[in-house]
Amino acid sequence: MSIKLICTDIDGTLLNKQREVDNQTIKAVSQLNPDIRFVLASSRMPKAMFHIQNKLTISQMPLICYNGALVLTSGQHFDPHKIISSVLIAAEHIKAIMTLANQQNIHISIYQNNIWLASEIDFYAQREITNTQVKPDGLINDFSAEELQNFIQNGAHKLMLMGQPDLLDVIETNVREKLQVAVWRSKDIYLEITPFTNKNEGLQLLLKSFPQESEVKSNEVMAFGDGYNDMELLQNAGVGVAVGNAVTALKQVASAVTKPNIEHGVACFLEDYFGLEK
Repeated sequence: MSIKLICTDIDGTLLNKQREVDNQTIKAVSQLNPDIRFVLASSRMPKAMFHIQNKLTISQMPLICYNGALVLTSGQHFDPHKIISSVLIAAEHIKAIMTLANQQNIHISIYQNNIWLASEIDFYAQREITNTQVKPDGLINDFSAEELQNFIQNGAHKLMLMGQPDLLDVIETNVREKLQVAVWRSKDIYLEITPFTNKNEGLQLLLKSFPQESEVKSNEVMAFGDGYNDMELLQNAGVGVAVGNAVTALKQVASAVTKPNIEHGVACFLEDYFGLEK
């Protein structure tokens, strides 16, 4: 099978235990045929992905952000002209979720394009800063009511609520029952909310944007992932690869299973599949 595009999840898949791109992965990606596009797909915001692109020397490649809610033609810096597709959570849903978070005294972060607003710089925000190497662009409480209203009115690509699992359980139940949004738990202490879309839908919109002379079909895609939010991506790829630490459900739909992310799973599979130098 001829692979023309590789699409990979980041956290728990591409990155190691220190949430870094290791040298083995950098070497493997550098040896790929330059005609193969290497695309990062994540629930992260754009600027939390730029430094990973830089490490891999693929800043000219497209990005699938916020689990498919925002698709960009390339990285390096954010520019509205780079947007291929943008799907937003409606303002009324944002307000309802903020109310639920405030009632439970839960941290909430709002992501819109390349902007991150956090409720406060607490343990959870610090954890995200460490994990993503990105700092919030502002604090929600520093905004006047009118300023916050204007910001929210434009919608959001993602909301992330962080706190005690039992409190998040209450919010998750409410959101699932009452609002038309996608909800998943990336960790017990994380509740992530995006519009109803997924990484594969973002990828399909990206593929449609390519000119005819360089088109890529779904069966010419190799995809890597570890979580439930990678299901559609792996199911629709020509070669869908689950890392060894992936959830069982993902391994069951994958066409192959490689080593865990902490054992360079993505790099090892690329080396074997394409016959790269180890």
